Amino acid sequence: MMNTLPYPLLVSDIDGTLLDGHKRISSENKRSIARFRKQGGVFTLATGRTYMEAKHFIDELELDFPVILCNGTLLFEPATKRLLPVTTLPVTLIKRLLADAMERVACPMELIAYGIDTIYITQLSPATRAELTAEGNLELNVVTLDSFDTLPEVPYLKVVIIADPQEMPQVVAWSKTLHSFPLDSILSADNYFEILPRGSSKGAAIAKLLHQLQLEPRQLAAIGDHCNDLAMLQLAGLGAAVANAHPQVLQQADVIVPRHDEHAVSHLIEHFLLPTLSEQTIK
Repeated sequence: MMNTLPYPLLVSDIDGTLLDGHKRISSENKRSIARFRKQGGVFTLATGRTYMEAKHFIDELELDFPVILCNGTLLFEPATKRLLPVTTLPVTLIKRLLADAMERVACPMELIAYGIDTIYITQLSPATRAELTAEGNLELNVVTLDSFDTLPEVPYLKVVIIADPQEMPQVVAWSKTLHSFPLDSILSADNYFEILPRGSSKGAAIAKLLHQLQLEPRQLAAIGDHCNDLAMLQLAGLGAAVANAHPQVLQQADVIVPRHDEHAVSHLIEHFLLPTLSEQTIK
């Protein structure tokens, strides 16, 4: 049945796309995802979140196909419950990067180093800490250090810089000077800037999953809202942006669907991914 669908694989971003304004998956979205899967489609998520931050939604949707985490640096394999790093950064590079940021970026910012199952901080604002430990993220392992000089010798997936959106251009300008670092960077929200191992993206990770399914990129549909979704929308045969998306994403998209709080994923599935009743009758 899968190959009778025009886009047998659908990959969705989570925040600002699948979730509504209350950070929930609407019943409409869940119902359409179930219909898509029942007709042979494969559905999964691609997010900047860690596993523990995404676990609630993975469980709620009962996903059985690998989930892309940390903007493509990590996969979660539901069948084996394993976390599989795709690309990582050595601790020596992380320490140099964080020291450079603290020395050369003048605006107030919060820095987070992401290990495979733990995040490392020195200090966070009450608002950020509350967000990280919100309901659904209670098992997230947060380690507070006196200094990033004491980061443990573990693989790292990414660094996140949190800053006021009005100050974010300073962070972006700083990132463009990091020529000696083998890194890529992306704005994943108006106040979140992510630094990743070179070559990492949601699109690069999805390409691996397409190979696993023996599908071509033209058979992929993807939906997102921010700049970290651009790579997967560029790869996809059908790239969809929610109406609340970043201007660059709206420009890149093949189709624009309703806002994230208006059941955007359901709209995409029902209007573009599933055959109409007449089409099913003809077949």
